[in-house]
Amino acid sequence: MSNNKYWQAVVEQDATFDFQFYYGVSTTKIVCFPSCKAKTPLRKNVVYFDELPIAYLNGYRACKWCKPDSRTTQNTHKKSDDGTVENQPQDLGLIKLLHICRKIEEHCEGTLTAQQLANSVNLSQFQLQRLFKKYLDVTPKHYIDQIQLNTLKVNLRTSASVTEAIFESGIESTSVIYGRMNSHLAMTPKKYREGGDGVSISYAIGATQLGLVLMAATNKGLSFLQFGDCEHLLLAQLVSEYPRAHIERMCSENEKQLSHWLTLLNLYIEGTGIDFDIPLDVRGTAFQKKVWDFLRRIPYGKVMSYGEIAKSIGSPNAFRAVANACAANNVALVIPCHRVIRGDGGIGGYRWGEKRKRIIIDLESNAN
Repeated sequence: MSNNKYWQAVVEQDATFDFQFYYGVSTTKIVCFPSCKAKTPLRKNVVYFDELPIAYLNGYRACKWCKPDSRTTQNTHKKSDDGTVENQPQDLGLIKLLHICRKIEEHCEGTLTAQQLANSVNLSQFQLQRLFKKYLDVTPKHYIDQIQLNTLKVNLRTSASVTEAIFESGIESTSVIYGRMNSHLAMTPKKYREGGDGVSISYAIGATQLGLVLMAATNKGLSFLQFGDCEHLLLAQLVSEYPRAHIERMCSENEKQLSHWLTLLNLYIEGTGIDFDIPLDVRGTAFQKKVWDFLRRIPYGKVMSYGEIAKSIGSPNAFRAVANACAANNVALVIPCHRVIRGDGGIGGYRWGEKRKRIIIDLESNAN
């Protein structure tokens, strides 16, 4: 099915597509059935997921209207020999996985272990591990950590204190979470609670053959590389990503480094085939980072489809989640999401415009 058909199902609230896919609203982080009776969102804010747990991994939570997490069986219609319609249950393993994911999402106190989860659905720990690897390509512990982090992000904005937010998220140790938050967000829980307050970000804007570019970095590495046609809009995107960070044009202390990166960028766009050996400091879910890491291993001048990447990272059904991860990339070219095309050979989408994507693919191909 194409994106147009998915969108048509959402607009028509077509229940026949329930369980075939789910849609999320990026502005509210809510995931729904196609048949959801809530107000239809703007199309530009809609993303699609093949499986509900993948939506959870990307930080979405179940809609309270259509409750996709509470309907754990799907009736597929099959005619028997006498012409009557029989109801066929959905895959039992997936039903159990959805139950476990819902249990993890709703859990907010004490330690939740893989053994407890396995016991709740009458599985061994080995069977539970295999179930998570089959559908999500992560371990149960990794999934628990990710959901707790997503919950913590919300609680940090609303709780009275950082400590309270941590314990409300089902995390018993304040020490381990600081390491996790720093690796995922490049800032401590306190800094995240403050919208990046105190984090210093330097940026530079330059001209390239692809239009204006804004490059920004923390003291750990490049965190933002965006193309655009208006300097003010580029800066507004940076500010929206780090609303309370200390953002300033590159000073003399950082001028040499950022100028070097801009030089590398222009050499790359000129088709020299130069390698981007630039340290990164990016924010993303575990699944997104897994996709981004794989993208950086795609050889220069080569392209792959979303489906091929999904298979390569061990999640063959997650091609739409791969597309979502590409769309969430904040560092153009260095994380080469331009090397991902549609399965039918079409150019596919690109947040900086399909024209730019075609130019980049062609210059890489010609350089080879």
